[in-house]
Order: sequence, then structure tokens, then C-alpha cells
Amino acid sequence: MSYSLCMSNETNALLALKNAWNGTIAASDRLRELAPSVAALAEDADVRTLDLETYHQAVMAQAIAAQALRGLIEEFRRQAAPV
Repeated sequence: MSYSLCMSNETNALLALKNAWNGTIAASDRLRELAPSVAALAEDADVRTLDLETYHQAVMAQAIAAQALRGLIEEFRRQAAPV
């Protein structure tokens, strides 16, 4: 493998890590934005009246982003492991 190809792969890997990390942070920020409204729910609130779709979307986005980041880091660890 040529040096330039190796550098390109490393650059792509670092960009992937940064993007995955930023995506996870953004998804976590969305959960943080929703936190006050969830905390303010009345104890006797009717679950059927909640914005469950919004909660679901926010939680799924965070879960998917975190799993993608985890998978990327695990792949980097495999590649970095001594043979």
C-alpha cells in the first residue's frame, strides 16, 4: 500500500470518527432539549396524551448514533490490535 493511500485511509477514518462523534453529541443534545418537558410531566398525566412520537424519534436517533460510533471505535480497535 502506498503512503498516500495509507494517509487517505487514515484521514477518512478520522473524519468518520469526528462525524460519528458529532452525530452522537447532536442526538444527545436533542434528548437534553426534551428533558425539561419530560421532567415537568404530571404524575397523573395520561400517557396517551404525550408526544410519544417525538420522544421515540429522539431516543432512536441517539441510540442509532451511539451504536454507530461504538461500531466504528470497535473496528478501529480491531485494526490497531497487534497481529
